Order: sequence, then structure tokens, then C-alpha cells
Amino acid sequence: MSFSKTYLIPRILIALMALAMAAATIPAYGNPTSNPGLTELTGPALSLGLTAGAFLGRQLTLILIALIGAVVGQRHLVMIGGFALMFMNGHDAIFMGLMGGPATPAIAGLVFAIIAAVAIVLVWRKEEDA
Repeated sequence: MSFSKTYLIPRILIALMALAMAAATIPAYGNPTSNPGLTELTGPALSLGLTAGAFLGRQLTLILIALIGAVVGQRHLVMIGGFALMFMNGHDAIFMGLMGGPATPAIAGLVFAIIAAVAIVLVWRKEEDA
């Protein structure tokens, strides 16, 4: 198996964002309040069997989709991985901002969503290799 340099910049962007998000998501399985999206939860909603678990599961699933796209490097998989990060981060940024959550994670989510959108456009605009 040889390494493909196709879509290298978008793949690197997506992989770095996914790894940064995984670094924040995986430790939250031990302490859900360490994730900025879950700091306001209390009681049963904070358990991994309810809201916190669904949130972290969604996050980890989309991170894995993005990493698969970045590693495999096929055009549509890279764009799907970018969309996963763009949607998740954009969605979280909007709702954190609207619901009065912490500003720093909301801004970081918005920045990640914009970077993911740029990665998608870079892949979309490049000619597909024959």
C-alpha cells in the first residue's frame, strides 16, 4: 500500500482537527463535565447512559468518520469527514452561543467549522485523479 499525496492539505487539516477533538472527547468519558458542551448538565443527564453518553458518542463517531476520510484519502471520504467536523462544530458553536454557553469553546467550534469548510472546498475544486 502506497501513501497518496492527493488532497494532502485538506487531509492534514481534517486529521489535526479530529485528533484535537478526540483529545477533548476521550477523557470526557471518565469525567463528562470536562467537555465544554456538558458543563451545564447535572444529575442523571450527566451519566454516560443518558444525555452525556449520547453527546460523547455522537462526537466520537463523527471524529472517527473524519479520521477515516483523512487516512484513506478518497475524494468523497475526505469531503464526508470534513462535513462531519463542519456540521458538528458549527452546530455546537451555534447552540453554545445561543444558549449562553462559554464563549471560548463556541468560538473554537466556529473556527473549526470554517477550517473544515475550507478543506471541503479544496477537495471539491481539485480535479479528481484518473
